[in-house]
Amino acid sequence: MSERNDGAQIDPHRPAVYLGFSSVLHRGEGLLDDLGTVTLDSGEPPFHYGPLLIDVLMPYPDVQLVLTTAWVRKLGEQQTVALLPKELGNRVVDTTLRFPPRLGELRDGTARVGSIFRHAATAGMRTWLALGDDLYGVPRDAESHFLRVSTETGLATPGTLEALRAWLATNANPGRSQRPS
Repeated sequence: MSERNDGAQIDPHRPAVYLGFSSVLHRGEGLLDDLGTVTLDSGEPPFHYGPLLIDVLMPYPDVQLVLTTAWVRKLGEQQTVALLPKELGNRVVDTTLRFPPRLGELRDGTARVGSIFRHAATAGMRTWLALGDDLYGVPRDAESHFLRVSTETGLATPGTLEALRAWLATNANPGRSQRPS
């Protein structure tokens, strides 16, 4: 998915948010029934915290999204993007699907972090932040690239949106874009 059907592709000069779904955009884990319908084990609707992220990102049109969710392994990239609210789906430029976890990462619980690091390095990302509830094994010198959210309250956790807003204000201000001149 390094280039989407609509021509969108990852730009290492634009800020990126690496986005997990569970506990970020909604509370609960996704369940897929025989008809292909996605529900959550929490009983909540999928993406019920989506409007919070849409609102926070609105002033920053250059911010691109890279999906880190396991949904892409089961549903595929295009179908996963299609499930998102349009305002988020339009920002998706890639996924970490091509950067599967290594066996050791699966054993020690650092699988998502490892995939994110490999994607960011390969894509040459300069400015990025990962959002998730399962961001384990982050090296101390890279903590500024990771915002861990509560499993129970996701983006609605007090302080989480403020931290995301602060990161965006510092790194995604269009007047301070890192685009080459």
